[in-house]
Amino acid sequence: MKHTTLLALSLILSHLTVCAGTEPTVNNVIHEMKRVADWQVSHPSKHAITDWTQAPYYLGLSNLYQVSGEKKYLDVLEAFGAWTHYGPGKRVAHADDHAVLQAWLDLYQINPEERRLKPSVEHFPKILKALSNKKEASVSGGTFTWCWCDALFMSPPVWAQLSKITGDMKYINWADREWWTTTDVLYDPQHHLYYRDNRFFDKRTETGRKIFWARGNGWVVGGLTRMLDFLPADHPSRGRYLSLYCDMMKALIKLQNKDGLWRTSLLDPEGKVGESSGSSFFVFAMAWGVNRGLLPAETFRPAIFKGWKALCGNVQPDGMLGFVQKIGDAPGAATATATEVYGTGAFLLAGSEIARLLEPSRQRKAVASFKGVPIPVGSYLRESPRVHVRAVPERKDDFAWENDLIAFRTYGPALRAGVEDSGFDAWLKRVPYPIIDKWYKEDLTKLPNSKKNKSYHQDQGEGYDGYKVGNSRGNGGISIWRNGKLHNSNTYIGAKIISRTPERAVFDLYYASKLENKTLRESKRITIIMGQRLFQCESRFTLDGKPLKTQVAIGLKHQTEQAKVIKSPSSGTMQVWETLADSTGLGQAIVISPDSIKQMIEHSDATGNKQSLCIATTDDTGYIRWFCGYGWEGQGEIKDDQIWKAYVEKFAAAFIQAPFADHS
Repeated sequence: MKHTTLLALSLILSHLTVCAGTEPTVNNVIHEMKRVADWQVSHPSKHAITDWTQAPYYLGLSNLYQVSGEKKYLDVLEAFGAWTHYGPGKRVAHADDHAVLQAWLDLYQINPEERRLKPSVEHFPKILKALSNKKEASVSGGTFTWCWCDALFMSPPVWAQLSKITGDMKYINWADREWWTTTDVLYDPQHHLYYRDNRFFDKRTETGRKIFWARGNGWVVGGLTRMLDFLPADHPSRGRYLSLYCDMMKALIKLQNKDGLWRTSLLDPEGKVGESSGSSFFVFAMAWGVNRGLLPAETFRPAIFKGWKALCGNVQPDGMLGFVQKIGDAPGAATATATEVYGTGAFLLAGSEIARLLEPSRQRKAVASFKGVPIPVGSYLRESPRVHVRAVPERKDDFAWENDLIAFRTYGPALRAGVEDSGFDAWLKRVPYPIIDKWYKEDLTKLPNSKKNKSYHQDQGEGYDGYKVGNSRGNGGISIWRNGKLHNSNTYIGAKIISRTPERAVFDLYYASKLENKTLRESKRITIIMGQRLFQCESRFTLDGKPLKTQVAIGLKHQTEQAKVIKSPSSGTMQVWETLADSTGLGQAIVISPDSIKQMIEHSDATGNKQSLCIATTDDTGYIRWFCGYGWEGQGEIKDDQIWKAYVEKFAAAFIQAPFADHS
């Protein structure tokens, strides 16, 4: 009994000594890794050898061998691999059952025997066959078979590594497509984090915040680093992975708690207890980036060692890593006595990269070099910003247009029987890259887990359709104005794209309706260019084929009762500023030649639509030109009504007397 007590005390004192100070020695780090690994070896996991839970542990053993040189850890891993004949789990296409293949491929790279490689090569065509009937789930073209974020650690690195070993790009190209499909659906570019799966889009914590699970995002960054390790330097997606990695690291370092750990719900720092497995992966990924020159050491090195010290504090006197959240799919409790084999693995991975950070001679061989690679500036972009316009027949004949700052749609023939007509609907976008195709695709696709779509009426980080149009003019739509009444055209009946480049697009919309028992026709030409929050409209009206000089009303639909309106006929501007239900500010504007303006008024119709109207007159040929658009606080630059007012006034001074063609 006395001997047991002294041993326990010795272990505690040894533990405190190892974890003291801000930067441990490499021997201290390896000592802690060995304590945790030895405990796990003597307490084997009850999960199947090919279970997903084992994969980080196996990779941790491989890396512990690499930094310590102690073959006994490699022998343990080799025994697991031989027992399974270096194969995957039983489910062919399920990422859970691919995860362990990474360890067998690591063994192959250490000792290249065919038996370690062949099962992975033979399994790949089985996956393709199993998924051959699945439809595309996003604009990236993949099937969304990895429909939970932790799968990005489990499967894609296997195929990236297999391409690295064999030189056959078919593996990485498939994995790359599926990676970006998962990212299309689950990544939130506002917070630079992944939802665990699509069930969490509309869930919130008790504090009202979005739910981003630490362990799920830990597995993502673990997979991301391995993808970058094996991705060819000239692969077209390499820059996207680098940008995504840097964005996630910048976000995660801000979410590190004062005690050095991360909470299971990442946006809820108030949680009392840090969690070991997610925190270990974050420390690992940061150390990995400093080791490869992708992260500034002066910023991340302190966070890495702060995290490592805290993780050491979660190691129990007998070597068991505590405070590991049990198997689940959402943030949950973690206690000192809670452990899991994947927590051990993540801890070993973190320690291995820290050992390499402290002693670069221990760096892993046969992985990508990032020497001279420029560190991405700015945020991850799904694709390059550009002007984009198109008809959308798959969604009731909408016609949509966007640039890097704004997005719009108007309604088409399929909706002529409804209340919708020729008003303009604004889509509020946060990101500079095109979202039209992506949002329509996701809105129309039923996804796994919750069996629902990703609706563009909810903001998942890229923005959303939070603008209400009804049968109003919306944001800049036009109507005939007769005897104090609006005569709205119905939805467009035809459309034609005139020209389209990444910087500028021109298209026509055609309308036909009845006015005073005569045929009223409108031909509207819209020009949208990059970098501007307002786009140009030119309409020409005829009545029974003859040019119609007439009064028209161009409107801005109020979204709230508290809308603040600024009318300035002398400068040709009309503005609305209001705070939306999501607490973000929205500014709308019309810019038009003062010479054509008759008055600016407030208007309410029988359905309760409140809108500000600019009453103007066409010329003798029935022609009129104006600009309309918006500035949304959620995008980041238009933060209040004064900034919006200054933007509109500057825009009017530049464009009111000259068409966009002169400034494109």
